[in-house]
Amino acid sequence: MQDINVLITAASRRVALVRNFRLALQATGTNGNVITVDNDTNSPALFFSHKHYRVPLVKEPNYLQIIGHIVEKEDIGIIIPTIDQELLLWAKHKEEFAKKGVYVSISPPETVFICNDKRETFLHFKKNRLPFPKTYIPSELSYKMSYPLFMKPRMGRGSVNSYVVKNKKELDFFVEYVNDPVIQDYLQGKEFTVDAYFSRDGELISMIPRYRLVIRSGVSDRGRTFKNSILTEWIRKIGRKMRFEGAINIQGKIHKRKIIFFEINPRFSGGIQLSTAAGPNFAELIVRELKGEKLESLIGKYKDHLTMTSYEDSLFLDSRRNVSFFYSRHIDILPSKNKTKL
Repeated sequence: MQDINVLITAASRRVALVRNFRLALQATGTNGNVITVDNDTNSPALFFSHKHYRVPLVKEPNYLQIIGHIVEKEDIGIIIPTIDQELLLWAKHKEEFAKKGVYVSISPPETVFICNDKRETFLHFKKNRLPFPKTYIPSELSYKMSYPLFMKPRMGRGSVNSYVVKNKKELDFFVEYVNDPVIQDYLQGKEFTVDAYFSRDGELISMIPRYRLVIRSGVSDRGRTFKNSILTEWIRKIGRKMRFEGAINIQGKIHKRKIIFFEINPRFSGGIQLSTAAGPNFAELIVRELKGEKLESLIGKYKDHLTMTSYEDSLFLDSRRNVSFFYSRHIDILPSKNKTKL
């Protein structure tokens, strides 16, 4: 088979995702490069790929045309969309790229539309009797609301403009402050994310749940994997009621053994590095499928109670755009004995 080159869009801080695809090519014995694009030339993930390009924002009319030029120039075989704002665009153009021999790893347009719109997600879950908090739009609010509530943008991502609303006064303020909001019943319990992988036939291949122990800017900063057979069955049911393809993540809470979901993102999660460390590399599954391999079920095949704790690190660019790390030149980052009693 010919070489497989991978394009990751809106690379930004997704260093782990870039590394995952580089590892995937190695693990499958595939020759190829990982190419990244972003609007910001200083985005750190760009420097972990084989080559990168600066592109317009997805809202610009020439975005897809410029990406198309890069796809042709670099002989791209796989495209990995990463941000909510572009998912529907890629889903709608998936068949167009397929005719050119390029696989876009994304769920169908109807699925992406439902997932991107939190109101539509609620209506879909309600119709199919799946657990989801009641979700209101401003015109449905009344004086008889039970507090606390949780407000967030209907089409938002991460935790941007998301607020706990404690009373009527705060509700009136945030309804005006947040653009096009939805309001949900506030959920008690431990928050979790499930990273799941669905084959190109829509079959659930792998799912790895993890508690979100510390969240920063909507991304899990610290987390721990766990196993829950009831959660596994819920993910299967959701997959039967909604056609998924590739990597997705589903967020929810567990309270007194009761599971309820509140968001689905049909893309790689920001905390995918924990799931990759615990179980299969979803990037590798994408490559294997493209090479014609039939994937077997990997449900339950991951490390339980694996904890992730993340930290900030930095790259430094000189005037010629040469990249370097600071600490690796000065100290041994991982000493052989690093356990200290407090």
